[in-house]
Amino acid sequence: LEKFTVSPSGDVIAFVGNDGYIILVDGKSRQWIGDLKMNGSVRAITFSEDGEFIMGSGSDGDVYKWNVRSRRCVERFHNEDGTITSALAATSNFLAVGSESGVVNLYTEKYSRTSLYGRSDSGVGLNATERNPLKSIMNLTTSADSLKFNADGQILALSTRRETNGLKLLHVPTQTVFSNWPTSKTPLKYVWSTDFSPGSKYFAVGNDHGKCLLYRLKHYWDE
Repeated sequence: LEKFTVSPSGDVIAFVGNDGYIILVDGKSRQWIGDLKMNGSVRAITFSEDGEFIMGSGSDGDVYKWNVRSRRCVERFHNEDGTITSALAATSNFLAVGSESGVVNLYTEKYSRTSLYGRSDSGVGLNATERNPLKSIMNLTTSADSLKFNADGQILALSTRRETNGLKLLHVPTQTVFSNWPTSKTPLKYVWSTDFSPGSKYFAVGNDHGKCLLYRLKHYWDE
């Protein structure tokens, strides 16, 4: 169990398991509290911003959404790209789905409290619906391995480990990729991880040379 994500409150840790299972562990006691099941193998998981839901996707290209408290699957939809999902990220308004083809789809994501008890105990038996993305970002030519929203959801960082300098930043409100950074001269190398500081004043990039590159986001310093 090497790949995991932690809920915003830290109360639940979700691990990528085998055979389509997501394993839930209590963040305080470190005890197993439940499993979620989907078709195919799990490749990516993420929590909603409020921690009420968890989304998972993988080899079948479908995105599953479970209510964390009831453990019931409330939605399953087919990602338009159709290939294997490689990364997920969510805010209160958007869900980003990255695939091995390099396409990143941006969907609207509104969480309804009426879906607290869900529709199915497992995502396996729930038929997939169709949802159209707001935007398909095609700036990566190899697998979208990492997706990260900043604190206010204005920026989405998308990156791949399979090509040098494989990083792009999307301005979410306008759904456009920043053209002024990074440039061909930015010494990113192969990007292995990215993250924003809590206030979005800093952006960190980890690369294959064992370095963590720290960049200042001037817009958030001027506010």
